Amino acid sequence: MKLIHWFFTWVVATAVWPLQAQKAPEPYGLTPSSRQMEWYDREIIAFFHFGINTFEEYVNEGDGRAPAALFNPTELDCGQWMRTLKAAGIPCAILTAKHADGFCLWPSQYTDYCVKNAAWKNGKGDVVREFTDACEEYGIKAGIYLGPHDRHAHLSPLYTTEEYKHYYARQLEELMGDYGKVWETWWDGAGADELTTPVYRYWYDIVRKKQPDCVIFGTKNSYPFADVRWMGNESGRAGDPCWATVDSFCIRDEWANYKGLNEGVPGGNAYIPAETDVSIRPSWFYHPEEDSRVKSVAELWDIYCTSVGRNSVLLLNFPPDRRGLIHPVDSLNAALLRKGLDETFGNNLLAGAKAKAVGGRGGRYRPENMTDRNPATYFAGKDGCTAAEIVFTFPRRTEFDCLMLQEVIELGHRTTCWSVDYSVDGKNWTAIPEATEKQCIGHKQIVRFQPVEAVRVRLRILDGWACPAIHTFGVYKQSALFR
Repeated sequence: MKLIHWFFTWVVATAVWPLQAQKAPEPYGLTPSSRQMEWYDREIIAFFHFGINTFEEYVNEGDGRAPAALFNPTELDCGQWMRTLKAAGIPCAILTAKHADGFCLWPSQYTDYCVKNAAWKNGKGDVVREFTDACEEYGIKAGIYLGPHDRHAHLSPLYTTEEYKHYYARQLEELMGDYGKVWETWWDGAGADELTTPVYRYWYDIVRKKQPDCVIFGTKNSYPFADVRWMGNESGRAGDPCWATVDSFCIRDEWANYKGLNEGVPGGNAYIPAETDVSIRPSWFYHPEEDSRVKSVAELWDIYCTSVGRNSVLLLNFPPDRRGLIHPVDSLNAALLRKGLDETFGNNLLAGAKAKAVGGRGGRYRPENMTDRNPATYFAGKDGCTAAEIVFTFPRRTEFDCLMLQEVIELGHRTTCWSVDYSVDGKNWTAIPEATEKQCIGHKQIVRFQPVEAVRVRLRILDGWACPAIHTFGVYKQSALFR
């Protein structure tokens, strides 16, 4: 009887296991929308802070009193902006169509505080049009920053929040309806505390009606409508970990919940990943005295690793000067960052290694999928098992100083603890301290460390909420441009 029972168990197991091995893991918890998936794949977005502040003396936060005639770029060329982005491999750009000073870079029907009263082009110009046309010409996705806080509007004795709600809505309709496809809109929370959630709901309906694919960056009272969140600082450093999920109160009360913004909340009640904003210069608007203080290629690499490399997207500001051009140092350093990224991640040193997994799902979810450069294929663990171990054996002793790991984010956050070790002799293992008991994976995790030589590398998935699902794992040598 025991033999019959054993045989029956073996038949069932061998019949069921191949079916499970071909079945994709079920998603776990909250998962990204199609808008959020597209946003994650951008990795870097350009910000262009340009406006009347550019033409004042060292002003970053105008008070709304500067005369509109002051705006007068002498050589505005949005095509030059786009050429900077193409060289830097940046696929999307956001223009400050109206910053907090209230000056509008398009000829709005609803205010005189805009380019139609500027000296530029005798009031006949439209920066937003030139920007969106250049985006279309160069294949860049256009985004619009329409600042919710408006200091110029507040100067009117007739100002009320209700009146402003409708004024802003009319301008939002202009921008969302007259300038082609808009991929992201930015609702800056600075100074906008008076704007309640019902006000944002009114504006949200306009965005969704006119631009259904538009990603909304939201903060504070706009959090119920946000696709992506602020991560709490402007220095380019997302948290470690930086979960895509948060508790909604973290967004509503930013200053009281910095940790929740910066690191997210594992198992939170809203899927709102972090966008990490930073300027390539000390200020958001251009000032000639900062020409010698442009962030170096090494600094930009560090920011990339602490933003994109921590499950975030980098929003990198390039402030055009008074000519209306991006400074050549800004352009060069961004292009060199791209060159360094290509040199680093273009050569996964595990691509030629033999891979063996313990706890793998088998079938088409084999460990080699993590090194095949195809995000559609991935390694997965067994259902009900949150741990796995994958060992890669190099054909020869290999040096590396960087690793990168990517989860299948459409299946939700899954792994909550992972480590990477290496072996010099093929038997004994040494932990990489910087990659020991890490938490979040998400869209991308990058870890840098002192160079090591190894014949084997081991990825250990130690714990999680569901079986692991990882589409990329690699070790790399950092480009000489980053040293």
